[in-house]
Amino acid sequence: MLFRSLFVVAMTKENGDYVHRLHALDITTGKEKFGGPVVIQASVSGTGGQVTFNSMQQLQRPALLLSGGVVYICFGSYSDWNPYHGWIIGYDAFTLAQTAIWNATPNGEEGSFWQAGASLSADSAGNLFGIVANGTFDADTGGSDYGESVVNLKAATLSVSDYFTPFNYKQLNIGDIDFGSAGFTLLPDQPGPFPHLGVSTGKEGKIYLLNRDNLGKIQSGSDSQIVQSIPNAVGSSTLDNGRNFSTATYWQGNIYFIGTKDGIKQFALTNGLLSTTPIASGTYAYGFPGGNMSISSNGAQNGIVWAIEAGGTTAMHAYDATNVSRELYNTNQAGTRDQFGIGVRFTVPTVMNGKVFVAGKTELAVFGLF
Repeated sequence: MLFRSLFVVAMTKENGDYVHRLHALDITTGKEKFGGPVVIQASVSGTGGQVTFNSMQQLQRPALLLSGGVVYICFGSYSDWNPYHGWIIGYDAFTLAQTAIWNATPNGEEGSFWQAGASLSADSAGNLFGIVANGTFDADTGGSDYGESVVNLKAATLSVSDYFTPFNYKQLNIGDIDFGSAGFTLLPDQPGPFPHLGVSTGKEGKIYLLNRDNLGKIQSGSDSQIVQSIPNAVGSSTLDNGRNFSTATYWQGNIYFIGTKDGIKQFALTNGLLSTTPIASGTYAYGFPGGNMSISSNGAQNGIVWAIEAGGTTAMHAYDATNVSRELYNTNQAGTRDQFGIGVRFTVPTVMNGKVFVAGKTELAVFGLF
């Protein structure tokens, strides 16, 4: 049974070789379950022959996704050190048997999954959504390469059923202004013509609001085929390695971002469209790479946006979710009392039973009322 199971990917160097393994651990004893661990291996066909997964070249940054009894693992690269590809590999959560493989650029190169540490996103209809970063794109001419694209994959087979690629993907690719610098947030059903929406923002700082039932593929000259795009919405106008690495967070008709060298921003979602400018903003500017968030609330009341800053400064901030210009608390307010050492990029606060858990580089901090 899956209860009390923790799925973990570990990379080791053994006799000069690099190996990734998937572990299923009993959280009460730490012992391996389901016959694990299993070595992660994969191979797909490409126009140049077989493309084989190479642990030395692949970095597993995104979180694992457990959906429909399958654990999905995504891979990017080490500092764009070629050759590499973006990979998604699925394993049965009960047996650790491999179920499916997808390579983002089997006939090209690159195509990392970064997503600021976020996992793939899954809906109740068996669709998986992920964002491929820099890499070859030729899907518009019948190819199988999806660099700089949101992809909709069928969970059972990891086959592409739909995609969206920004019209300026070539410029994004050349400039290392990855579309896939943050995760893809699925929104609750909305009124209006497009009830099933998803939202994300890449390094360019442009917000993309997509119809999950028809992502829009690609068109020349503009992205007018999608539900909405808002340029220069998130992050400082100075790119400095990217304006945004913040996965959008949703609560009660509000969507929140924290871009690089920018304050937290709150956009309103009304009748399936976003406000074109923030309805509220924080004054404190986060450093690189911005902040990642989670929400706590009592249903529709008492919403709080919790955000971890792990750039030049390490801190946790709390904002009124109805108006983020009101900061409720941060861990630097009481001198050293609440500080938790060096932060870790792309981690999010975990809220449970009235406490907030924050994982730092060397310690786990737990915050609550005195």
